[in-house]
Amino acid sequence: MRWLGIDGGGTKTAFTIYDEGMHALERFELGTCHYAQAGFEGMERVLAEGVARTAGTGLLGSDFGIGLGICGYGEGAEATRRIREAVGRVAGEHPFELVNDVEAAWAAGLDLADGVVIIAGTGSIAYGACAGRAMRCGGWDYELGDEGSGGWLGKELLFAFTRESDGRAPAGAILDLVREELDLTDDFDLIAFAQKHMAERGRIAALAPLVTRAAEAGDACARDILERAAREEAAMIDAVVRGIFAEDDSIVPVTYIGGTFKAGRLLLDSLEQALPERCRLVAPVHEPDVGACLLLRRRLDKAGAA
Repeated sequence: MRWLGIDGGGTKTAFTIYDEGMHALERFELGTCHYAQAGFEGMERVLAEGVARTAGTGLLGSDFGIGLGICGYGEGAEATRRIREAVGRVAGEHPFELVNDVEAAWAAGLDLADGVVIIAGTGSIAYGACAGRAMRCGGWDYELGDEGSGGWLGKELLFAFTRESDGRAPAGAILDLVREELDLTDDFDLIAFAQKHMAERGRIAALAPLVTRAAEAGDACARDILERAAREEAAMIDAVVRGIFAEDDSIVPVTYIGGTFKAGRLLLDSLEQALPERCRLVAPVHEPDVGACLLLRRRLDKAGAA
Protein backbone atom coordinates (compact mmCIF):
# COMPACT_ATOMS: atom_id res chain seq x y z
CA MET A 1 0.00 0.00 0.00
CA ARG A 2 1.14 3.50 -0.78
CA TRP A 3 0.39 6.54 1.31
CA LEU A 4 -0.65 10.16 0.92
CA GLY A 5 0.37 12.42 3.79
CA ILE A 6 -1.42 15.73 4.18
CA ASP A 7 -0.12 18.38 6.57
CA GLY A 8 -2.68 21.18 6.84
CA GLY A 9 -1.27 24.17 8.71
CA GLY A 10 -2.21 27.79 9.09
CA THR A 11 -0.05 28.92 6.16
CA LYS A 12 -0.04 26.04 3.67
CA THR A 13 -1.26 22.52 3.01
CA ALA A 14 1.45 20.04 2.02
CA PHE A 15 0.71 16.83 0.09
CA THR A 16 3.37 14.12 0.01
CA ILE A 17 3.23 10.74 -1.72
CA TYR A 18 5.03 7.91 0.09
CA ASP A 19 5.92 4.45 -1.12
CA GLU A 20 5.35 1.23 0.82
CA GLY A 21 8.37 1.96 3.02
CA MET A 22 7.28 5.55 3.79
CA HIS A 23 9.90 7.08 1.52
CA ALA A 24 8.78 10.35 -0.06
CA LEU A 25 8.23 10.21 -3.81
CA GLU A 26 6.72 13.59 -4.58
CA ARG A 27 5.57 16.66 -2.64
CA PHE A 28 3.73 19.88 -3.42
CA GLU A 29 1.93 22.60 -1.52
CA LEU A 30 -1.37 24.44 -1.82
CA GLY A 31 -2.82 27.25 0.27
CA THR A 32 -4.03 26.77 3.83
CA CYS A 33 -6.97 24.46 4.51
CA HIS A 34 -7.54 25.91 7.98
CA TYR A 35 -11.31 26.38 8.17
CA ALA A 36 -10.91 29.62 10.12
CA GLN A 37 -9.12 31.13 7.14
CA ALA A 38 -10.45 29.22 4.13
CA GLY A 39 -13.92 28.36 5.46
CA PHE A 40 -15.22 24.79 5.50
CA GLU A 41 -16.01 24.79 1.79
CA GLY A 42 -12.61 26.25 1.00
CA MET A 43 -10.97 23.64 3.21
CA GLU A 44 -12.70 20.84 1.31
CA ARG A 45 -11.75 22.37 -2.04
CA VAL A 46 -8.06 22.49 -1.08
CA LEU A 47 -8.09 18.88 0.14
CA ALA A 48 -10.02 17.64 -2.91
CA GLU A 49 -7.69 19.45 -5.29
CA GLY A 50 -4.62 18.04 -3.58
CA VAL A 51 -5.92 14.46 -3.55
CA ALA A 52 -6.96 14.71 -7.21
CA ARG A 53 -3.58 16.13 -8.16
CA THR A 54 -1.65 13.40 -6.35
CA ALA A 55 -3.88 10.67 -7.78
CA GLY A 56 -3.23 12.11 -11.24
CA THR A 57 0.52 11.50 -10.91
CA GLY A 58 0.02 7.75 -11.17
CA LEU A 59 2.41 7.25 -8.23
CA LEU A 60 -0.28 6.22 -5.76
CA GLY A 61 -2.05 3.56 -7.76
CA SER A 62 -5.55 2.53 -6.71
CA ASP A 63 -4.67 1.15 -3.27
CA PHE A 64 -3.52 3.89 -0.95
CA GLY A 65 -4.21 5.26 2.49
CA ILE A 66 -4.51 8.93 3.45
CA GLY A 67 -3.08 10.41 6.63
CA LEU A 68 -4.24 13.92 7.48
CA GLY A 69 -2.91 16.22 10.17
CA ILE A 70 -5.26 19.20 10.04
CA CYS A 71 -5.00 22.27 12.24
CA GLY A 72 -8.25 23.03 14.05
CA TYR A 73 -9.40 19.41 14.14
CA GLY A 74 -10.52 18.40 17.63
CA GLU A 75 -10.94 22.03 18.69
CA GLY A 76 -14.69 22.35 19.10
CA ALA A 77 -17.42 19.77 18.45
CA GLU A 78 -19.04 21.49 15.46
CA ALA A 79 -15.79 22.25 13.65
CA THR A 80 -14.52 18.72 14.29
CA ARG A 81 -17.71 17.20 12.87
CA ARG A 82 -17.60 19.32 9.74
CA ILE A 83 -13.90 18.65 9.13
CA ARG A 84 -14.42 14.90 9.49
CA GLU A 85 -17.40 14.93 7.14
CA ALA A 86 -15.43 16.87 4.53
CA VAL A 87 -12.44 14.54 4.81
CA GLY A 88 -14.73 11.52 4.50
CA ARG A 89 -16.09 12.87 1.22
CA VAL A 90 -12.61 13.62 -0.10
CA ALA A 91 -11.14 10.25 0.95
CA GLY A 92 -14.01 8.22 -0.51
CA GLU A 93 -13.27 4.49 -0.23
CA HIS A 94 -9.66 4.96 0.84
CA PRO A 95 -8.77 4.32 4.50
CA PHE A 96 -7.76 7.49 6.29
CA GLU A 97 -6.49 8.72 9.64
CA LEU A 98 -7.52 12.23 10.64
CA VAL A 99 -5.83 13.94 13.58
CA ASN A 100 -4.88 17.42 14.68
CA ASP A 101 -1.66 18.59 13.06
CA VAL A 102 0.11 18.58 16.43
CA GLU A 103 -0.59 14.86 16.96
CA ALA A 104 0.72 14.19 13.45
CA ALA A 105 3.81 16.24 14.27
CA TRP A 106 4.43 14.15 17.38
CA ALA A 107 4.05 10.90 15.43
CA ALA A 108 6.48 12.11 12.76
CA GLY A 109 8.95 13.90 14.97
CA LEU A 110 9.39 11.06 17.46
CA ASP A 111 8.45 8.13 15.19
CA LEU A 112 5.50 7.25 17.47
CA ALA A 113 7.71 7.09 20.58
CA ASP A 114 6.73 8.59 23.94
CA GLY A 115 7.82 12.20 24.31
CA VAL A 116 6.79 15.76 23.53
CA VAL A 117 6.69 17.84 20.36
CA ILE A 118 6.53 21.61 20.21
CA ILE A 119 5.11 23.12 17.04
CA ALA A 120 5.95 26.76 16.42
CA GLY A 121 4.89 27.76 12.94
CA THR A 122 2.18 30.30 12.22
CA GLY A 123 0.73 29.24 15.60
CA SER A 124 2.17 27.28 18.52
CA ILE A 125 1.17 24.23 20.54
CA ALA A 126 2.79 21.37 22.44
CA TYR A 127 1.67 17.74 22.47
CA GLY A 128 2.94 14.77 24.39
CA ALA A 129 2.26 11.04 24.56
CA CYS A 130 3.27 8.65 27.33
CA ALA A 131 2.13 5.10 28.01
CA GLY A 132 -1.12 5.54 26.14
CA ARG A 133 -1.92 8.94 27.62
CA ALA A 134 -1.83 12.15 25.61
CA MET A 135 -1.98 15.85 26.43
CA ARG A 136 -1.77 19.13 24.56
CA CYS A 137 -0.90 22.58 25.82
CA GLY A 138 -1.20 25.96 24.11
CA GLY A 139 -2.85 26.33 20.74
CA TRP A 140 -5.21 29.07 21.94
CA ASP A 141 -4.88 30.84 18.58
CA TYR A 142 -3.49 34.19 17.54
CA GLU A 143 -5.74 36.46 19.58
CA LEU A 144 -5.39 34.57 22.88
CA GLY A 145 -1.94 33.02 22.80
CA ASP A 146 0.23 31.13 20.31
CA GLU A 147 3.26 32.32 22.25
CA GLY A 148 6.55 31.64 20.51
CA SER A 149 4.86 31.25 17.13
CA GLY A 150 5.38 33.17 13.91
CA GLY A 151 2.35 35.31 14.65
CA TRP A 152 3.63 36.08 18.14
CA LEU A 153 7.13 36.83 16.84
CA GLY A 154 5.68 39.20 14.22
CA LYS A 155 3.72 41.11 16.84
CA GLU A 156 6.71 41.30 19.17
CA LEU A 157 8.83 42.58 16.28
CA LEU A 158 6.44 45.48 15.71
CA PHE A 159 6.27 46.25 19.43
CA ALA A 160 10.08 46.30 19.53
CA PHE A 161 10.15 48.62 16.50
CA THR A 162 8.06 51.20 18.37
CA ARG A 163 10.39 51.05 21.37
CA GLU A 164 13.53 51.37 19.27
CA SER A 165 12.00 54.16 17.21
CA ASP A 166 11.15 56.42 20.14
CA GLY A 167 14.21 55.67 22.26
CA ARG A 168 12.81 53.34 24.90
CA ALA A 169 15.21 50.67 23.61
CA PRO A 170 18.59 50.97 21.89
CA ALA A 171 18.28 51.42 18.13
CA GLY A 172 19.14 48.24 16.26
CA ALA A 173 18.67 46.30 13.06
CA ILE A 174 14.92 45.97 13.63
CA LEU A 175 14.45 49.59 12.62
CA ASP A 176 15.92 49.33 9.13
CA LEU A 177 14.52 45.86 8.48
CA VAL A 178 10.94 46.85 9.31
CA ARG A 179 11.21 50.16 7.48
CA GLU A 180 12.37 48.36 4.35
CA GLU A 181 9.92 45.45 4.61
CA LEU A 182 6.87 47.68 5.12
CA ASP A 183 8.14 50.54 2.94
CA LEU A 184 7.70 53.08 5.73
CA THR A 185 8.45 56.68 4.79
CA ASP A 186 7.79 57.71 8.39
CA ASP A 187 7.99 55.43 11.43
CA PHE A 188 4.48 56.47 12.46
CA ASP A 189 3.18 54.95 9.22
CA LEU A 190 3.38 51.71 11.19
CA ILE A 191 0.16 52.74 12.94
CA ALA A 192 -1.80 52.61 9.69
CA PHE A 193 -0.23 49.24 8.84
CA ALA A 194 -1.23 47.85 12.23
CA GLN A 195 -4.78 49.18 11.96
CA LYS A 196 -5.16 47.43 8.63
CA HIS A 197 -3.25 44.19 9.16
CA MET A 198 -2.77 43.44 12.86
CA ALA A 199 -5.70 41.00 12.96
CA GLU A 200 -4.33 39.06 9.96
CA ARG A 201 -2.35 36.24 11.52
CA GLY A 202 -0.69 35.19 8.28
CA ARG A 203 0.39 38.71 7.37
CA ILE A 204 1.95 39.32 10.78
CA ALA A 205 3.54 35.85 10.93
CA ALA A 206 5.25 36.61 7.61
CA LEU A 207 7.32 39.22 9.47
CA ALA A 208 8.78 36.65 11.86
CA PRO A 209 11.97 35.96 9.82
CA LEU A 210 12.98 39.58 10.39
CA VAL A 211 13.44 38.75 14.07
CA THR A 212 16.09 36.19 13.16
CA ARG A 213 17.79 38.54 10.73
CA ALA A 214 17.87 41.30 13.33
CA ALA A 215 19.18 38.92 16.00
CA GLU A 216 21.94 37.76 13.65
CA ALA A 217 22.88 41.42 13.23
CA GLY A 218 23.18 41.79 17.01
CA ASP A 219 19.90 43.58 17.77
CA ALA A 220 19.35 43.22 21.54
CA CYS A 221 15.55 43.44 21.26
CA ALA A 222 15.47 40.69 18.63
CA ARG A 223 17.63 38.40 20.73
CA ASP A 224 15.36 39.05 23.70
CA ILE A 225 12.30 38.16 21.60
CA LEU A 226 13.82 34.79 20.66
CA GLU A 227 14.82 34.08 24.26
CA ARG A 228 11.29 34.85 25.46
CA ALA A 229 9.86 32.70 22.65
CA ALA A 230 11.99 29.80 23.89
CA ARG A 231 10.78 30.30 27.48
CA GLU A 232 7.15 30.34 26.34
CA GLU A 233 7.67 27.14 24.33
CA ALA A 234 9.45 25.50 27.28
CA ALA A 235 6.54 26.40 29.58
CA MET A 236 4.14 24.50 27.31
CA ILE A 237 6.48 21.52 27.23
CA ASP A 238 6.84 21.60 31.02
CA ALA A 239 3.06 21.55 31.48
CA VAL A 240 2.77 18.44 29.31
CA VAL A 241 5.62 16.68 31.11
CA ARG A 242 4.06 17.41 34.50
CA GLY A 243 0.66 16.34 33.20
CA ILE A 244 1.32 12.86 31.81
CA PHE A 245 4.85 11.71 32.62
CA ALA A 246 5.73 9.91 35.84
CA GLU A 247 7.66 11.87 38.46
CA ASP A 248 10.91 9.95 38.18
CA ASP A 249 14.36 10.39 36.66
CA SER A 250 13.48 9.09 33.20
CA ILE A 251 14.51 11.23 30.22
CA VAL A 252 11.75 12.81 28.15
CA PRO A 253 12.67 13.39 24.48
CA VAL A 254 11.44 16.70 23.07
CA THR A 255 11.38 17.46 19.36
CA TYR A 256 10.45 20.55 17.41
CA ILE A 257 8.65 21.33 14.16
CA GLY A 258 7.68 24.59 12.48
CA GLY A 259 9.00 27.53 10.54
CA THR A 260 10.18 29.54 13.55
CA PHE A 261 12.90 26.95 14.13
CA LYS A 262 14.56 28.12 10.94
CA ALA A 263 16.18 30.55 13.39
CA GLY A 264 18.43 27.58 14.20
CA ARG A 265 20.68 27.79 17.23
CA LEU A 266 19.52 31.32 17.99
CA LEU A 267 16.26 29.75 19.16
CA LEU A 268 17.23 26.14 19.86
CA ASP A 269 20.03 27.01 22.28
CA SER A 270 17.65 29.13 24.34
CA LEU A 271 15.00 26.40 24.21
CA GLU A 272 17.48 23.79 25.43
CA GLN A 273 18.43 26.01 28.35
CA ALA A 274 14.80 26.69 29.27
CA LEU A 275 13.61 23.06 29.17
CA PRO A 276 12.95 21.10 32.37
CA GLU A 277 16.10 19.30 33.50
CA ARG A 278 14.82 15.84 32.57
CA CYS A 279 14.02 16.84 28.97
CA ARG A 280 16.38 16.28 26.04
CA LEU A 281 15.99 18.17 22.78
CA VAL A 282 16.24 15.89 19.73
CA ALA A 283 15.96 16.59 16.01
CA PRO A 284 12.73 15.34 14.37
CA VAL A 285 12.95 11.87 12.83
CA HIS A 286 10.54 12.58 9.93
CA GLU A 287 8.92 15.55 8.26
CA PRO A 288 5.41 16.28 9.66
CA ASP A 289 3.62 15.22 6.44
CA VAL A 290 4.20 11.54 7.26
CA GLY A 291 2.89 11.62 10.84
CA ALA A 292 -0.75 10.75 10.22
CA CYS A 293 0.33 8.07 7.71
CA LEU A 294 2.37 6.41 10.46
CA LEU A 295 -0.68 6.45 12.72
CA LEU A 296 -2.84 4.99 9.94
CA ARG A 297 -0.34 2.24 9.20
CA ARG A 298 -0.17 1.32 12.88
CA ARG A 299 -3.98 1.12 13.09
CA LEU A 300 -4.25 -0.99 9.94
CA ASP A 301 -1.46 -3.31 11.12
CA LYS A 302 -3.24 -3.84 14.45
CA ALA A 303 -6.51 -4.51 12.65
CA GLY A 304 -4.80 -7.01 10.36
CA ALA A 305 -3.20 -8.80 13.29
CA ALA A 306 -6.46 -9.04 15.25
